[in-house]
This record gives sequence, C-alpha cells and structure tokens, in this order.
Amino acid sequence: MSSRHAVNPPLISLRRRFVWFLAGVAGLFVAGMALSVVFSLHSGRAAEKRLLELEAAQVQSSVMRRWNDDQSVVESLARDPQLIALMARGHPQEIQQWAASRQALLPNTVGLALLNARGELYGDAEKLGVDSYCLNYLQQDVPGVLVPIHRNTPGREHVDRVAWIRDADGVVLGKLFFGVKLSQFLRVIQDSTQPGHAITLFDAAGISIASSGYLTGDVYETHAVLPAMGWSLKVQAPIPRLNAGGWLQILAGMLTLVGVLVFLVMVTSKMRRPILQDIQSGLDALACLTRHESVPPIETRYQEFAPVAADINRIAQQLHDQREQLAKLSLTDALTGLPNRRALETQFPHMQGLAERGHQVSLVSLDLDHFKSVNDQLGHAAGDTALIALADTFAALTRSSDMAYRLAGDEFIVLMCGLDNAGVMAWYQRLSDRFRSELRAKGLMLDNTLSAGQTWLLNQPGDTMDQALSRADQALYQAKARGRGQIVLEVGMHQDGAG
Repeated sequence: MSSRHAVNPPLISLRRRFVWFLAGVAGLFVAGMALSVVFSLHSGRAAEKRLLELEAAQVQSSVMRRWNDDQSVVESLARDPQLIALMARGHPQEIQQWAASRQALLPNTVGLALLNARGELYGDAEKLGVDSYCLNYLQQDVPGVLVPIHRNTPGREHVDRVAWIRDADGVVLGKLFFGVKLSQFLRVIQDSTQPGHAITLFDAAGISIASSGYLTGDVYETHAVLPAMGWSLKVQAPIPRLNAGGWLQILAGMLTLVGVLVFLVMVTSKMRRPILQDIQSGLDALACLTRHESVPPIETRYQEFAPVAADINRIAQQLHDQREQLAKLSLTDALTGLPNRRALETQFPHMQGLAERGHQVSLVSLDLDHFKSVNDQLGHAAGDTALIALADTFAALTRSSDMAYRLAGDEFIVLMCGLDNAGVMAWYQRLSDRFRSELRAKGLMLDNTLSAGQTWLLNQPGDTMDQALSRADQALYQAKARGRGQIVLEVGMHQDGAG
C-alpha cells in the first residue's frame, strides 16, 4: 500500500489520558479507604476479643485472690495456739468467747463457730450465725468437694469455709466454720468491670453469685473457670459497630482527600518535568548511598526546593561519614582501641596469603596471668587499666608490619612477619618487661605476667583462622601448665636461631 493511502493512527489526547489516570488514582484511593475501614473494624473486633480474654483472666485472678485470702484467714485462725489450747481443754464458754472476739475483727463474715471432734457445735447456732444448712455441711465427716453457697436468708448470703483444728501431734480437735459474705465477691466483680462491659460469677449449679453490668443485643462473650471452688465467670462486651455518623465522617474525609489529591496532581502536572528531574537526582543520590559511593550534590531548579536539596546533601554527607566511622568502630575494641576479632577475620586472609608465598608469619596468643584476681581484689576499673597498659605496650613494641588484636576479656592475638623463633622469644621478653613498666606507670603495683602460645601460619592452602587460633591456644595452655609467665613456641617450623 502506498504511503498516500496509509492510515495514520489516531491521535491520543494526553489531557484525556491524564484525566483517566487521575480518575483511576482517585478510584483506587477510595477503594483503599474503604478496605482500610473494613480492615480497621476487623482489627478492632479482634483487639476487643483479646482485651475481653485479658479482662476475664484478670477477673479470674482477682476472685481467686479474694478466695485465697479468705482461706488464709481460716487456716490462720485454725492454727491459733490459743484456740488449740482451748479446744484441747474443751471449755465451751472460753471457746465461744474466743470465737466472738475473732468474729468482731472480721467484717465480711456472717458467722464464725467451732465444733468439737464429734461434730457438736459450741454455743447457740442462731447466735453464732450458723443456719441448719451450714450445720448439715459442717457435721459431715468429709466435707464435699464443692463448697456450699447459702442464699436462704436475705442479706446473709454466704459461702461456707471450713478448716480442721489439730494439735501438735496432728490429732483432730474439731472444725472451724467461717461464713464469708457473697457481697465481697460482688465488690470484686464491680471493681473489675470495664465501662460498657458485663461480668457474671456463677456457682457450680450455674446460678449467679454476683454480677455487674447488663448488655443486650450482639455481644462478645468469654468464659473462665475457677476450679478451686467449681465456679465460673462470664465476661461480655458489646460488638463495636460503625454508625451512620461514622460513615458520613469517613465519606467526607475520603471526598476531601480525593479533592486535595486531584488539586495537587493538576498543579504538579504543569511542572512535572523539573520536579521529576529533582526527584531523579534524589533517587540517584539514594542509589549512590546504597552502593556505598560518594553522593553527587543535588542541584535544584526551584528556589523553594533549595533548602531541601541542601539538607539532603548535608544528610547524605553525614551518612557517608557516619558509615565510614561505624565501619572503623566495628573493627575496633572500645576499651583498648586495638582491632577486634572482626578485624582479625578481615586481615587473616591477607596474612595467610603471605604465608602461602613463603613468608614467615607468626601468630601469638596472649593473656594476663591471674587477671581474674586483679578484678576480684582491685575492681574491674583496675582490670581495665591493666588491659589498657597491655594495649599501650603493644603500640610501643609492635612494628608497622605487625598487628595486635583484642579478642575478648584478657585474650589478645598478635600477627608478626619475618621473625624466627629467636626473634619471637626476644619480642616476648621485651613485651613482658615493658608491660610491667606500663603497669607501674599507670599506678598499678602489680607483678602480673603474660603467658603466650605461638604458632606459624602454614604455607599451604586450607589453613583457617580457627585452626591457627586452636594451635596457638594449645601452646598457651602449655605455657600456663608450665607455671605461667612464659611463651611456648610451636615446634617443627622456622626454628632458625631458636634455642
């Protein structure tokens, strides 16, 4: 087909494309807001359930604490030496007087009474606050597992608590009855109820003992069991819902935000190219940072962006400087200023390469003899000073081709090149003498010595840092075993001049 009859593709309206793009962004924004509301409601309900379970656990703990406190009171009264003596003598009047005096001190009781070993009550049951239901329970040889709750007398609802009274030989002298008011459990429930929630405490038969709050409609509900007394708890909370006002507020917020978004996009569309250029400059700067390269200065065409560009340039430079500083700190021991184990791991392949090319590379492991006693007797500050003294000694005696490292505690490693056994021995002697001088110069009147073990890096591939350290440590252990204050050299290699 000739070019004369060719059909040109229809022109695309950039404005229309931009409008459609803007409409799509607005639609996605609205959809995102709607999903956010749904997820927020779901998350809120899940959080409400978790809070409800936590509330149930806290109420359960509070009720059990109240129960255990009452049990402690009953058992403490049953162990009262005065009561045991009275029960052994069996004087009814004195026993009743004791019971009356103790009940006066217990405001949450409806009655306190004593029975002898035959189940006979001391005193008048009515005056003591013991009704027929309580008496039947008390006169059982083995009380039931589930504690009874008595509601037959309005205002005197209570739960029975019983404890055995025994003499020093464990002989049963009788029983102590303690009627605890149910109202105190109501106070516990009320104090534990969150606003808008409802809590109910049930006995073993499912009858309400105490309740606080009342809810209708859809609620969250959780239960907790109190096995010590056979009771249970029910905790309820309303299901949060979004009302009409809330929906209108969300809709208004979405429309407002969409309007702002449209306005911003329309304004920025006129100057998108310069802005995109500035953004690209920022992206290039970030890319340089990720590649650990120097960041070229960002230059902007807008006066309003100049302070931001200056801040980005300053921050980028600070990050670059901080990264270099952190890299240095990560390889340096904070106390002594010596390179650390990580630095040794970095440097070791280079030293091993020298050994493989035929150079004599010696690795020496040192530590301070009796260093623990320095810390124990003079304190850790003195121990730190001793470590710094050793670091200063290394700085004074090691050559530029050598390197000393602190691994941990009082464990140090030195890598040295070009020394045979005799040279290593001479270096160790100078190090020991200088170390004692450094200790005294720093005010430590100590005679602590240095133990050391030496090994050679092998002139063959495959010798790892851990293997070399292990050999040096074995030599160090030999130096310790031989009495400390000496160096043990690895036998069999580079013995020129060794004695």
